[in-house]
Formats: sequence, structure tokens, C-alpha cells
Amino acid sequence: MKRFHFRAATVLNLRQRQYAIAQTELARAQGERDASGARVRDAEEAVRRAEGEFRHQLVQGGDAGALERHRNWITRQHAGAEACRRQLAERLAAVERATAHVRRTHRQSRVLERLRDRAWRDYQAETRRQDRIAMDELAVIQYARRMEGDSNGDG
Repeated sequence: MKRFHFRAATVLNLRQRQYAIAQTELARAQGERDASGARVRDAEEAVRRAEGEFRHQLVQGGDAGALERHRNWITRQHAGAEACRRQLAERLAAVERATAHVRRTHRQSRVLERLRDRAWRDYQAETRRQDRIAMDELAVIQYARRMEGDSNGDG
């Protein structure tokens, strides 16, 4: 019997490479999400520090210009924190898309892997069947020779 050959092996290899690439992209997206989350935490901490300093300035008393500049600075800190939160939301959406892509490519790969496994099992079953047929033929031939030898020896 001829060697086993899975005709869709090239497609399977392509799907497996796509799955590996999707996993790499997911890892990259998760890293970007984590970095963005750290930036959000840093920005929120900066806002808290700025508000604390503003309260301290109010208690200390100061000129109106300095307090106004401090309020403007706090407003910029809030805007920066909000921009970081928007970026984090975008990164979270990118992670979800990458996760869905990993699932899809894994499913496509598994379909072909199961198809290959089924073809391999069918090939093995056919090989065993052919082996049994060959063994049966051999047994028949050997039996026929023995019977022929017994009939020649009796006559």
C-alpha cells in the first residue's frame, strides 16, 4: 500500500502558521493593554497629587494667579488621564478582536487537524485490512500446497 499523504497538509500548515501569528498578535495587544493600564494608573495618581497640592495651596493661601494656574494644570492632568482611559479602552477592544481572531484561527486549524487524524485512522484501518487480505491469501496458498503435497504423497 502506498504511503499516507494528507492532501490538505499545505492548508493545515498555513492555518497553523496563521494561528501562531494570531497568538503573537494577541500577546502584543495584551502587552500594549497592560502598558496602557499602567499609564492610566500613573495619570490618575498625577491627578490625585495635583489635587492634593491644590488643596495645600488653598490652605497656605496664595495669589489668585497661582491658584488659577494650578487649576488649569489640574484640568490638563484630568484631560491627560481621560486620554489615557480612551487609549486603554481602544487597547481593550484590540485585545478582544485579537482574542476572537485567535479563537477563529485555532478553530480553523483544529478542523483540518481532525480531518487529518480521521484520514490517518482510515489509512491505518485500510492498511490493516490489506494486511489481513494478504495474510489470508498466504494462508490459502500454504494450505493448498500442503494439500497438494499430501495428495501427491498418497497416490
